[in-house]
Amino acid sequence: MTDPASRPSPVKGEVAVFHGELYRARGAVGLWPCVELLPGPGRPAPEGLAPREAADGSLWYPVAPERLEAWYAVTWTFRWRDEPFECTAATPTTLTGKYLGSDEHFAKEHLKRLGTRYRGVFPRDEVTDLEEQREDLLQPLHALVRRLAEVDHFRPKAYAVHHGRTYPAAAEADASGLIALTIGDDQPEDLVADPRDPDAGHFLAAPEQLDAWYRTHWTFRWQGGPFDAVGTVDGRLKGVYTGGSWGFADNWQLTDESDRDHTRYTVRVGVDGVTDLEQHRTDLLANQ
Repeated sequence: MTDPASRPSPVKGEVAVFHGELYRARGAVGLWPCVELLPGPGRPAPEGLAPREAADGSLWYPVAPERLEAWYAVTWTFRWRDEPFECTAATPTTLTGKYLGSDEHFAKEHLKRLGTRYRGVFPRDEVTDLEEQREDLLQPLHALVRRLAEVDHFRPKAYAVHHGRTYPAAAEADASGLIALTIGDDQPEDLVADPRDPDAGHFLAAPEQLDAWYRTHWTFRWQGGPFDAVGTVDGRLKGVYTGGSWGFADNWQLTDESDRDHTRYTVRVGVDGVTDLEQHRTDLLANQ
């Protein structure tokens, strides 16, 4: 029988495989989509990775997900007297488990109640069917990164079409009525370089020189409330609440980012946790 105490995360946690070695792991807050690795006591640092110190003084090593061979969440389950448990602690002689069954009579007779769940401590020789459960975290992360890249992280954007080619553009004309286009090395003869930043690949166009000029943005609903998407943070969709109910903002504990001139409540939520996610296109030439 496999012994959970011999693993990097004995009973519950996340594990990543880097260059064939197993490490404790977690998502790198502030460095999404990176994953952080923690070498065990006495083990060398992962080769080629720079450390980042945590609040408790431990050194974690961020790594890009495409460099990992695996990243998964680990739990252990077992049975005692043929009833199912999730392992929450392990010693050389005992396993502690959270009851997963539904037999209330069994639970009250043999287990201790902590909050809304029942738990027990059992001799290892009485435990059967000890098994490791793995939840893959790496492939869903790759899928999310691709999904966000496809929509440019849901940020509002402006574009201009010049001679049939589409370029990123300013969302507003400057004081002289010209529109800045980011063209890069391509230098159209009928456009002039932006004198404010001539080396950045920015060129100025009059509205009549453009085939189209438009803005794109995304909206969604969360918990029934309407939001404008403004980007992503650590792989989660950030939105600004556009409804008029202070009660909704208070009830769902939206983040208050208001200033003296504007009221602004925001939320960060997983892409799969929203509904009615929709892209909109606004014609900017129509107002010129």
